[in-house]
Amino acid sequence: MAELEERLVLLVDQCVTPVLKPRGYRKRRLEWTRVDGDVAHRITLQRSHGNAPGHLRFYVEAAAYVGDFARRVGHTVPDDVAKATAPYTTRFERVTEWPGQWVDLEDWADDALHPAFRAAVEALAAHLEPVTHAEALADLLRAEAGPLNLDLFAWSCANGDEAAMAAQVARAEAEFGAEDRWPRLYAQLERTAERYGSAITPSKQSSTPRR
Repeated sequence: MAELEERLVLLVDQCVTPVLKPRGYRKRRLEWTRVDGDVAHRITLQRSHGNAPGHLRFYVEAAAYVGDFARRVGHTVPDDVAKATAPYTTRFERVTEWPGQWVDLEDWADDALHPAFRAAVEALAAHLEPVTHAEALADLLRAEAGPLNLDLFAWSCANGDEAAMAAQVARAEAEFGAEDRWPRLYAQLERTAERYGSAITPSKQSSTPRR
């Protein structure tokens, strides 16, 4: 395991920090954060809980936070946005060409790993680069959000985007409408819309009593 740890340190020193430091990221352990006003970007190498002697697996996660987005969807912006809970998170395999969900360090030779991993980190940093304002963050959420994202729905309500609201409700209902919890989820959407002086059209399923 000591050899793998040394290889991880070398990977960080040669392929992560040289990419992120010139872009304004600051390193703390295996986390790099960049803050500009109320905008924060974060890239993290997350160790697997299943690591053992001879096995070192880690994941790579990226996150973005924009204070203006948070305020407009009803959240309080902390004094230190670097510590804020990011509404957008993604794993590097979703937005880069990395061939898997993680890195098993022992499966790679350094001469093959280093150029491929550096390219993935560069792509991940480029993915976060445009997120400098609320609408850009909303764009990422639209692209990657699941069927029910209350922050994204609140953003649509705050902007009076009735078409987006209707589409998000329809998508949520298609996914969860047959479940017992759907009336509760629908009530959350209703309350969110009401907070912004809007309303959503009741669906047949949401208004049908559960037996």
